[in-house]
Amino acid sequence: MWQFRELLTDVKLIVSNPYSLDTMTNVLSKYKFFREAVHSGKNGGFKHLMDYTLSRLYVENDQPCDWGCNNTTNQQTSAADPGSHWINTLRLDVSSSVEATFVMKQMQKYRHQPWQKLVVDIGANDGLMSSNSFNFIQRGWSAILVEPQKGQLEMAKKNLYGFTNQSPGQKVTFVEGVISDHDGTETMLLSPDVVSMETRVIPNSGDSVLTITVNSYSVQTFAKKYDVPKYFGILSIDAEGLDVKILKQWMDLDFRPMYIIVEFLHQPNQDTGRESLEKLGYHRIGRIGFNHIYEYDITLIVS
Repeated sequence: MWQFRELLTDVKLIVSNPYSLDTMTNVLSKYKFFREAVHSGKNGGFKHLMDYTLSRLYVENDQPCDWGCNNTTNQQTSAADPGSHWINTLRLDVSSSVEATFVMKQMQKYRHQPWQKLVVDIGANDGLMSSNSFNFIQRGWSAILVEPQKGQLEMAKKNLYGFTNQSPGQKVTFVEGVISDHDGTETMLLSPDVVSMETRVIPNSGDSVLTITVNSYSVQTFAKKYDVPKYFGILSIDAEGLDVKILKQWMDLDFRPMYIIVEFLHQPNQDTGRESLEKLGYHRIGRIGFNHIYEYDITLIVS
């Protein structure tokens, strides 16, 4: 009864913060049944659930085509035939605090989008829970998912199976490692929490803690190895304390992602680099949950 009472108290806390998946998982992760269910979900279960529920839903659009359609013949034919409609897919925003939908809406104001449809997701975890790249991959975007934990990366491959070949030229790459200020290897502390499964860089102290050694790439090496263009859609960074240092490398190397999403969950008082970004043509368009979202001045893009 005491456990049930405690659970009800936690549910009230979740209801008071309805837009954050992180809040929900952090509160309920102390319950064993919840932890086991989430771990199963991360390991392909949630993907399976969506495949057999959301994938059965669709939206029938009375308008045969929007401004993005470039097939005039098909548009005229469909418009002449009232029984012909275009089918749109109903999706679920899986990002932590609906920042994916927020960015998508921001993009809609541009009829001309001169950036490559690519998401670079640093700290991708399982590629689904609280992911800033999953929904864009669903829409046919290319992506590079960087995650130091092999197990999490294997989960990401399961969760993204079937979404990675929807459009010509789409390519989804999975990178086991970290982005830091040097090439080589990095020692990281591994969280035993099966829900969050977080990692963070630690000094090589020799203490008896659970650690892993992973490949480390500087931004320059990483961008060259995976052919990252100067102008691309989204750079998402969740690097547990190295966010600003990583972001500075991208800026110093003259990369200009149209949107930058940086999480400061564990460093609420950390310098977010806002002033430096604003000098380069960025402005912060929102702070959603622990995520700061920046947009680049499109007029500065050199064709």
